[in-house]
Amino acid sequence: MATYLLITNPISSRGLGEKGIAEVTALFEARGARIDVHRTRGAGDARSVVADRHGAYDAVIAAGGDGTIGEVVNGLAGAPVPVGVLPRGTANVLAKELALPREMPDAADVILRGKTKKFDLGVADGKRFVLMASAGYDAQVVALAHESRGAKFGYTSYVAPILKALAAGDFPEIRVKADGREYACRHVIVANVENYGGPMRPARGAKHDDGLFDVVMYTRHGRLSVARYAFAAFLGRTASRSDVIRVQASKVTLSSERPVALQLDGDPAGSLPRTLEVLPAGMTVIVP
Repeated sequence: MATYLLITNPISSRGLGEKGIAEVTALFEARGARIDVHRTRGAGDARSVVADRHGAYDAVIAAGGDGTIGEVVNGLAGAPVPVGVLPRGTANVLAKELALPREMPDAADVILRGKTKKFDLGVADGKRFVLMASAGYDAQVVALAHESRGAKFGYTSYVAPILKALAAGDFPEIRVKADGREYACRHVIVANVENYGGPMRPARGAKHDDGLFDVVMYTRHGRLSVARYAFAAFLGRTASRSDVIRVQASKVTLSSERPVALQLDGDPAGSLPRTLEVLPAGMTVIVP
């Protein structure tokens, strides 16, 4: 009998509620599988539970947003246990990257079929990330949004932080060293995937299994430039701009003479300096 550990926060808008948990349990049991459920109690809880218990299961399932997936991945810390995803939450960038179905029966069926593939990870000072890191304007927006984060957290939670960070207009220069090559910019995305929050694709064509980051550097610092960059990312046309530099690298160091925020997979991660490295095939993920 296949056994699974399901990680979710039933009281969060990004988690799986009790009705959903009952539905998933029934779906798995009808297929002859056993599923144990852990309801998280706070930040870091999923990571510690997965670290302690993953050896007893055929796969760990994250039912939540990209933050929940990140905790599961860090709890596994390189263990060859597959990660399944029941898409919840706001952006669901990983679900979009893997073309996972949103409807519960279909998403559960993907996990039960058990097809897997390897997926690169990023590492920042020992912390693994799945999707992207960034520094500059968008990381500042993330930091502001999470300062007032409540249980109901979605796209509208970013409206005020977007306007506040844009009004401040403080975009210090960021120094980027990518596999020994040096650059300067005002905002930078170190991408492991092509998708970003919502419909944006600033690193269109980036691959999650090539052993390389796609580093997208925005060189202009004015408010109007920020709006133009966002529009280009929405259209997937960032690469066509002459004021954007894009390179590939397996190791990236970000630094600045002034405080600059950093985010990992949509969560605040302190400030620069920071060194990011690719961990090739660092995760096994269940795919359609």
